Amino acid sequence: MPRQQDTRIRAREEFARRLAEHGYLGVSLDDIAKAVDVKKASLYHHFPGGKPELFMEVADHYIEEASALLTGALATPGTVRDKLLALAASYAQGTYNSALSNQIYYATRHLDDDRRSQVSHTYVRGLIQPVTDLMAQAVGTGELRRADPGFLATAFMELAATVQAAPEETAAPQDDDARPPVERLAQDVVDLFLHGAAADRT
Repeated sequence: MPRQQDTRIRAREEFARRLAEHGYLGVSLDDIAKAVDVKKASLYHHFPGGKPELFMEVADHYIEEASALLTGALATPGTVRDKLLALAASYAQGTYNSALSNQIYYATRHLDDDRRSQVSHTYVRGLIQPVTDLMAQAVGTGELRRADPGFLATAFMELAATVQAAPEETAAPQDDDARPPVERLAQDVVDLFLHGAAADRT
């Protein structure tokens, strides 16, 4: 059982890595089998539904972990700025992988209707709606100016994704001392967002 579980985990992690880099159509079970050193038939033993089933396991696992991280950040006490700072900083912890998140969302167009509906519902409920609810609450209390909460949530999450460190092979060369700390990047992102979204004060 431990060996079978290890194969499932390694296959899931390899699929997730390739999905983030190449998109759904760029991932093949042949490549996954070679990478985890098993026969392709072994993958079908673990995932009888093939590539769509393996994708669903990747999506469910990612959304569950990222949602827990997001929920913890949004539970930070204080103002909307405090919560957004915690949320922006959480992007640097590695669980919330914006490239993988985007590819999971884009991949739904290649799924059957039932799987598409399942992933879309889980994705929105776990990763989009909590931030939208925060924005709606902040608009209601006057902390943010009146704007569509869904738009504000999407805009902030796009900004927050820049807090994630770029992969070493793609990052521009620079001295380690020149790299801004995560805390400062998170503050810059939140201040940039709030500068344009805060309620007008007279």
